[in-house]
Amino acid sequence: MNKSKPRAIITTDLECDDMNSLIHLCLYLNEIDIDGIVYTSSQFHFNGDGEHTLGEVTPNYRCIGEAAYMTHVGYPHPDPEAENLTSYRPFEEGWIESLWKNEYALAYPYLLKNNPDFPSPERLLSITKYGNFAFEGDVREDTEGSDLIKEAILDKDERILYLLSWGGVNTIVRALLSIAEQYKGTDQWEHIYASVCRKVRILGVNDGVGQDNSYKDHAEALFPDIKILNTDFMYGVFMASVSEQADCIETFRSEWLKKNIKFGHGDLMSKYGLFGDGTYYEGEPDIFQYGKQLSLNWGFDAVPNVTFNQYDFLGEGDSGTYVLLFDVGLRGLESGNYGTLLGRVFESGKRPQKGYNFFTGSEGNPNRFLRAYQEEWAARAEWCTKPFEECNHPPIVSVRNGDITAAAGEVVLLEGSGSDPDGDCLRSYWYVYHQGSQYSGLANDLRVWEPMRFCTNFTIPEDAEPGDYFNLILEVQDDAKKPITRYAQVIVTVKEPEDNQDEKNKAQKKNFLESLFRAGEE
Repeated sequence: MNKSKPRAIITTDLECDDMNSLIHLCLYLNEIDIDGIVYTSSQFHFNGDGEHTLGEVTPNYRCIGEAAYMTHVGYPHPDPEAENLTSYRPFEEGWIESLWKNEYALAYPYLLKNNPDFPSPERLLSITKYGNFAFEGDVREDTEGSDLIKEAILDKDERILYLLSWGGVNTIVRALLSIAEQYKGTDQWEHIYASVCRKVRILGVNDGVGQDNSYKDHAEALFPDIKILNTDFMYGVFMASVSEQADCIETFRSEWLKKNIKFGHGDLMSKYGLFGDGTYYEGEPDIFQYGKQLSLNWGFDAVPNVTFNQYDFLGEGDSGTYVLLFDVGLRGLESGNYGTLLGRVFESGKRPQKGYNFFTGSEGNPNRFLRAYQEEWAARAEWCTKPFEECNHPPIVSVRNGDITAAAGEVVLLEGSGSDPDGDCLRSYWYVYHQGSQYSGLANDLRVWEPMRFCTNFTIPEDAEPGDYFNLILEVQDDAKKPITRYAQVIVTVKEPEDNQDEKNKAQKKNFLESLFRAGEE
């Protein structure tokens, strides 16, 4: 346990893209404190209990109305016989445990050499549990997985607990129901309720509430103040190799993935699934056997049928729940508007604008941090088979003062620094993160003076209002063959002007210009 790191529990229905999300996460397990990996169900995957049917357990089932498979095999849409299903695309039980015992265990000695914080295979096996995976939205009874989540919510660890829903949210809901059943109506309930709502954050698809109806059906009324989070951007959808943003689309295509990920980086990266790579997914019908084909046809009007190249990116649609948790120097977990690798963080339903449309490739606000994340994936893949001396590692970046208060028109000093554990040269660049700033004025091209210097200045616009703030990011990348980027941020908040502010601003600008002139003469 490392209490300086974000704390998380994963629930997964083990779709093929969940498998990829977990394999990719293996390279970053040193960055977060994982306290559980739990099998759960969803509208797309449930394994049954050998006794009941879907209709007996979940009257409000969604799987047939929304999953393309039933259309392909001849069912009407929706199917009146769906309630009689005893299982649906059942996932491979034991897959996660096998990953820890085999591919991760082989990589672990090398991962440990590159960073000592990677958890052992034994630790990961001890926190891998089976939750409520029998049916979609199944919350009938407590399970090992729901008990693990419940205990983590109620324990004395004061950190935020991020509950990551990679499938249905029902095992999380079962944990919340068990807490309410134990304490609601007692004199402890007010305290327990406040503690749960302060501590729990839920992240997942469908506005964070997962691929079933269980949260709205069972938990929302009990815990209306729990925060459900979303970000500006998703990561790694099935269409990425054909519609990802232009600056990094090649990192989702076959040539880059073959060279940097799939081959020559050990068994762990070899297990990462790509289109047409030969992988067979147990329990899946033919149309979802992406390792055996080069096409995607879900039968939805909103998602076009697409043909891919062999070894194109397949999917990692659930990684967006954890990428934002990585500490790369961005402060979005401190305040959502400050930004993360997936942009800003919002409570459900409060996203102010749409980002890039990954399915259609339509214009939008692209993710500035995405290419750097892809590049680091390639660098970390080498950690699976090589010692520290042969790999690249993140530069260390900091600022002297991360929070500055100044008046409109004032020049503020930005003091950054960087070093590299591998002795690589560093390239630095300061810029204004416009989407993560709050500015009521008219200027639309705000820039930092001499942005490629570690230490520079920024002039607050004259029309900025008290309470506005400017989000200034220092981006630092090493010059390694497989580079890694880190960041630092300065938040400049505008205050009320002082009586002699105009004279003070002029003096600051004069001093800075004179310092630049002297530096040029030297």
